[in-house]
Amino acid sequence: MGYYLYVGSAFGPGGVKARVSRHCRKNKKLHWHIDYLTAYFTPISVWFNHGDVRLEHQWAGCLATRFDFQSVPRFGSSDCHCASHLFYSASRPDFESFSERAEGIVEMCR
Repeated sequence: MGYYLYVGSAFGPGGVKARVSRHCRKNKKLHWHIDYLTAYFTPISVWFNHGDVRLEHQWAGCLATRFDFQSVPRFGSSDCHCASHLFYSASRPDFESFSERAEGIVEMCR
């Protein structure tokens, strides 16, 4: 058992709400890397930012260097220079710890 954390952006039509809603649906065309995971796993919370700056690369760097998480090589990061956008943790990640260490404002929705 464990937890997966995925970082991405949602600047398309509908923003964060539309993207997360799509990812939470079970019946959908598999398009993004995360779609292949959500076919088997159900998200338990979403940590997000509504700013106009892409933070997924900074947040991936934060997860890779400031926490004891294992990265899944190249998952979700084929279009950037990050080692990964998917991370695994044996214990449930702590929102407050991430929020303190991440660059930018972070909000949570369960």
